Amino acid sequence: MNSDCGAAVGEASISEIMVGETVPGAVFIEAEPWGGPETILLVEDEGFVRNVAAEVLESAGYKLVIARSGTEALDGYRRLSKPVDLLLADVVMPGMSGCDLAAEFESLCPRTRVLLMSGHTGQLARCHGSAYGMTYLAKPFSVRMLLKRVREALDTNPFDPRALA
Repeated sequence: MNSDCGAAVGEASISEIMVGETVPGAVFIEAEPWGGPETILLVEDEGFVRNVAAEVLESAGYKLVIARSGTEALDGYRRLSKPVDLLLADVVMPGMSGCDLAAEFESLCPRTRVLLMSGHTGQLARCHGSAYGMTYLAKPFSVRMLLKRVREALDTNPFDPRALA
């Protein structure tokens, strides 16, 4: 029995990918510009998720301030000389939740956009703050989805009430 690639099941196959060749009728789609120079405050208590997200975001050109808790995030933010562009926080954390942290940020720096992430979709319902720039990212997420949602959150006008519509 043959696979779709032409090799028998259990045997290796070789495929060629032609980079830079023009194929008649091909449609080219430009890559999404998902990176940027903005500063992101990443708040995640789970080490693996925090480290992977940090590596992905830094590779995309973002400047990061990293915290393991809401309290650590607030302390780090107060030491910064400039505001952050995006608060990227887990919803469920020991101590201060991401929802409570977002509410604190709304009063400290209302221009900061907020992207909350959670594997517990029921928890997102209680995060109904009035921050116009608040958006959500469901866990688990792919690298592509993380970069896409971060870029979308940063490009949202925090003063536009239609941003949540």
